[in-house]
Amino acid sequence: MALASGFKVNTNTNALQTYRSYSKSQAGLEQNIERLSSGLRINRAADDTAGQAISQRMRNQSTGMRQAVRNSQQATNYLQTAEGGLNEIHGILSRMRELAVQSASDNLTNNDRFSIELEYSQLKNEVSRIGNSTTYNNMTLINGDRAKGVGSIDLDNAAAIANYSVNSNVATGNVFEVTAIGPGNKTITLKMQDSNGNELASQTLHQPDGGFGESDILNFDDLGMTITLGGDELTVTDKFTVTQGDFVTMQIGAYNDAHHRGSLASDGTQLTENRITLNLSDTTSRGLGIQDSGVDALADAQRAVNALDSAIEKVNDERSNIGSLQNRFEFAVSNLQSGIQNTDASRSSILDADFAVEAAGLAKNQILTQSGTAMLAQANQISQNVLSLLK
Repeated sequence: MALASGFKVNTNTNALQTYRSYSKSQAGLEQNIERLSSGLRINRAADDTAGQAISQRMRNQSTGMRQAVRNSQQATNYLQTAEGGLNEIHGILSRMRELAVQSASDNLTNNDRFSIELEYSQLKNEVSRIGNSTTYNNMTLINGDRAKGVGSIDLDNAAAIANYSVNSNVATGNVFEVTAIGPGNKTITLKMQDSNGNELASQTLHQPDGGFGESDILNFDDLGMTITLGGDELTVTDKFTVTQGDFVTMQIGAYNDAHHRGSLASDGTQLTENRITLNLSDTTSRGLGIQDSGVDALADAQRAVNALDSAIEKVNDERSNIGSLQNRFEFAVSNLQSGIQNTDASRSSILDADFAVEAAGLAKNQILTQSGTAMLAQANQISQNVLSLLK
């Protein structure tokens, strides 16, 4: 039992102690009301300094992933637009091949072939028009602006090759070596090597009648390369390296790792955690290697059949590339949505108020503040007992 402190007027120790307990209960009551009204356990940094910092980082990550989901969905729309153009081009190429087969028969007169050539030329122009007009958000997609390119050119005579068109499924860093044999370049072989110099594949084209010449288009469809010859003959061996070109970057993560050295895929492609890069090949008539094709002569029609077979194969490869990318973005969205769910659940466990706990605390603190108010009145009454000594 505590000893009596005697009769004192200036300092009411009992009242001060009761007020301290009352203030503590009142502060707890106000905190309970604040948490229940906001639904948050942490309403200011003072409530939980570490928890506030962690929850804010998680919030930034969650909002970033939500935007990454929208980016991925827009990337799918981007690719669907490109495939829509390729689908139309594929239909046109099928009709052009039909016309070339028709013109490759000797039962036609020159006038017949001229009539066929009229439609063939119009369709060829339409291929280029679609390639140049297929856009997404005012960005051209399949005219070569988003295609892989050729760099590190090692040509003894740069005028020997006018331009290149590289399929998007050709790995960056692969080295192509072109070799011409015989007068007039009657036989041309293209070899593909990886970045370490290991030969991956090769393809040989033959042109016995006069050989390949200026502006001839060489479709190495097995290797994913189309070459347009220039005015000079190829030398014995010329090399060039595939570069990434003006690739497209799609942000599919919440962070920036543009300078982060990620892992390497089996083909040597650099992988990162927060973005996907892609290329779309040139599918205009030039990129498909049919720009100079025609059907107004028997031999031209026969060559056009081969050129169109290569062009159709290239479009098929490109559509397969787009389809695989669309599937990849779908899985990226699924993974992001899973990450958002888990991040929000973790953030909720730190930030959100537990209503059962807060409701119980509210009831307790209400009782304590009410009893504290009553006891404070009693503590103030104790000091008035000294008046009995003055009677």
